[in-house]
Amino acid sequence: MLIQSHSQEDHLLFSIQQDILMENSREFYHEFERAMEGKAFLRITLNFAAVKFLDSSGIGAVIKASSALHNKGIEIFVTNLNKNLNSVFRLSGLNHILSILTLDEYLSKFPEFRKALEP
Repeated sequence: MLIQSHSQEDHLLFSIQQDILMENSREFYHEFERAMEGKAFLRITLNFAAVKFLDSSGIGAVIKASSALHNKGIEIFVTNLNKNLNSVFRLSGLNHILSILTLDEYLSKFPEFRKALEP
């Protein structure tokens, strides 16, 4: 399983459990789709705390997932990017389509997820 989810009212938090690479990017997207089936959320957060690396397939899977959410009018947040992933998101332009927040910024805005995000 690549994704663990936690929900609070109209907000779903996806904690990605491992690097997203060519070998598992399709599995990531299919898990993402299954988790979203039949549910109506206004906000989705992708938590990258356990992710150390994304290859181009992983970036593509994140773009595909975020496009599907944008098309439904869902607001998307990203948190817990390490320094390397932060650079990858900026170089690939993902920072223009996703709201990237540090963990402190995120917990300040959404304190209801504190238990799910802090070790």
